[in-house]
Amino acid sequence: MTRALLTAVVLFGAAGALHAAHADEAKTAASAPEDLPDDPARPLVQGKCTLCHTADYITQQRLTEPAWQRTVDKMRKFGTPATDEEAKAMVAYLARYWTADLPPPRSPRAALPPGSVSRK
Repeated sequence: MTRALLTAVVLFGAAGALHAAHADEAKTAASAPEDLPDDPARPLVQGKCTLCHTADYITQQRLTEPAWQRTVDKMRKFGTPATDEEAKAMVAYLARYWTADLPPPRSPRAALPPGSVSRK
């Protein structure tokens, strides 16, 4: 009984570690520097925003500057470690590249399930 319980605990722990590793890899891949426009504020946005969000999540937004300001203020209340000057720079960067007048982002096409037939 004890051996079975120990085996279950070890397997459960290994599965959790594997899931966490895959989640970290996915976040790192989606948060790659090339996903965000080159700008002096890019490292700041990467360092603050991608603590919790992927770059893809940021780039799909379409907000006005006041809406970006409210969003950054809200994230700071949630715990994002950013000074007033950093927040100002992040808002300017976000409002410069992801404005409300941009067309909606294109959704990536989902991969077909294995064994399905492609419709062209």
